Amino acid sequence: MKKIAILILLSVVCLLSYSQEYDFFKHSYKFSKAGDQENDPRLDYYDVGFYFLNITMDNASVDVSGSVIIDLNLLPEYSNELVFDLKSDMTVDSVKINGEIKSFTHSSDIIVVDYSHLSDYNADYDVSAQIFYHGTPSDGMFNESEWYGTGNYDFTYSLSEPYAAKYWFPCKQVLSDKADSSYCYVTIPENLKAGSNGLLVNEINVGGGEKRMEWQSSYPIDFYLISVAIGEYQDYSFNADIPNFSTQVLVQNFIPDNSTYLDTYIANINRTEDMLVMYSDHWGLFPHHMEKYGHCIVPLGGGMEHQTMTTLGSFDFTLVTHELAHSWFGDYLTCANWQDIWINEGFASYGEYMSEDYLHPDGYELGWLNGCQALAKEAPTGSVYVPFEELSNVGRVFNYRLTYRKGACLVHMIRYMIDNDESFFSVLREFLSEYGNSTATAEDLKAVLETQTGIDFDPFFEEWYYGEGFPTYSVVWWQSGNEVSIEMNQTTSAVTELFTIPMEFKIVYDDDTYFVTRQPVNANYCTYHIPVEGNVVNVIVNPSSAVLADISIIQSSDKEIYTDPAKIFPNPSDGRFNIMTEKSGSYYVEIFNAEGKKSGEFYFDGNTYPADLSDFAKGIYTLKLTGEGKTTFEKIVITE
Repeated sequence: MKKIAILILLSVVCLLSYSQEYDFFKHSYKFSKAGDQENDPRLDYYDVGFYFLNITMDNASVDVSGSVIIDLNLLPEYSNELVFDLKSDMTVDSVKINGEIKSFTHSSDIIVVDYSHLSDYNADYDVSAQIFYHGTPSDGMFNESEWYGTGNYDFTYSLSEPYAAKYWFPCKQVLSDKADSSYCYVTIPENLKAGSNGLLVNEINVGGGEKRMEWQSSYPIDFYLISVAIGEYQDYSFNADIPNFSTQVLVQNFIPDNSTYLDTYIANINRTEDMLVMYSDHWGLFPHHMEKYGHCIVPLGGGMEHQTMTTLGSFDFTLVTHELAHSWFGDYLTCANWQDIWINEGFASYGEYMSEDYLHPDGYELGWLNGCQALAKEAPTGSVYVPFEELSNVGRVFNYRLTYRKGACLVHMIRYMIDNDESFFSVLREFLSEYGNSTATAEDLKAVLETQTGIDFDPFFEEWYYGEGFPTYSVVWWQSGNEVSIEMNQTTSAVTELFTIPMEFKIVYDDDTYFVTRQPVNANYCTYHIPVEGNVVNVIVNPSSAVLADISIIQSSDKEIYTDPAKIFPNPSDGRFNIMTEKSGSYYVEIFNAEGKKSGEFYFDGNTYPADLSDFAKGIYTLKLTGEGKTTFEKIVITE
């Protein structure tokens, strides 16, 4: 019965993994049109301080009208033109700078305002720009209907990631420049609710059957995390206790306003508290605890981690925990460029593993990890790092198998390399502390990892993050007296020729006891000789499944290492060698260069053979000779 239960459990986890993949791609198509990632260089001539959206909308269309205030500070490079992003299919009615009407142009998706700075707006900001505008966004804003329990509901909601904020409001669409704070005031029909970032500070009847909901956030925020969702909502809120920090966090949920939705999903919604506690305990206190964490339900297959108010399609456990994890990785600490989107999505995906590990029964986390690795292996080429030339392809930026699944595998392998959970989570807390409320790259993370652990992570990032593919290990082992010998050959799925992450072997004795040994990997072909104290019946490679890899062959063998099996002479030579073996037989010879890459191979019969390697470059090579049930290795040197 236990085996059957485990099989059912793993099947459920795999189905959830598949569901999440489908959910993501349903989300992805909605922002796939926004592929214009290039920025006008004049956007770098100032720092954004504050966004104040004061807009009128409803749930019947995506139409937007109103104004956006952008407070900013000028940098020394500034000349006489203020530039803001806004798609040209939106209409700009007027622009004020520090309260005065200014002339402007609006073309090629940017607003350019002639402005010579004379005096500061206030003690905090040099300039306050107010842009009055209206229009029907061609992307970034969606109007859809969905049946929930007792009726059909209409919703209008924003999705700005990665390049679509400028489709529906004027902004500076540069990741590395977070605003210090943001307001979003939304005027809507009085029977609706509008969810947004921060705290709801006022809900005011403005007459004519309309009301204004006033949301304010004092936390730094990136442009694409500003959001709005409008619908016939009920507000289900509660306070989540975070015991280790003696803190409560408001959890505010805007859900369809009918009699059955809350009854159906209340248990799932309430699990948000468990997740908040778990992440806070491992990554540090929920970073926006002075405001809230919330959800706005919309007809969306997946979710979007809008800061403090996730836009969500359902209260699926894995989906909710993934989006909540973004509060730390994505919202509080944001990738500094879309090439390093792994900083957001890889760590949020790893949050799924943590939730399975800490909030579900034993075995769920292994099922999740196996499913994650299986999907990652479906992308045998391509790097987790997004090459610059591929940034216009949103599907590549958010490639599910690379960015999400392989990205999570990388986080798990970093944990494996550190080999101490207390140190691993301490490093992540340090990274969050150092770059929280700001942005960071993978190189920033690598620097923190190396400083905190003393481990050289250069090879890991070169091979796993910037490199492509994953390894396959072919393994043979045998026991000779009090020693187990392991022969491991590595091939790879892509252009990265060698992965040097250490490998673990579980050595199992005939009395069911075992020990685990971790061995270095510095070449494509490695041999290990491990002392043992009993009869070994099995050697398990990668026993914790921590390394993203395939194991093609694991077998015991009666073969022994030759003590003096062959003579190779002359050595060194110009590349022409004679091989002489003890016995006559059939032999297979492989040649590996100093980096462990196979440089050649050949077969011969008998006990002597003239090997001509004169076309090889000069250097040191390893010759592997296999035959008659035995294997030997010899260093050879080619001098010319």
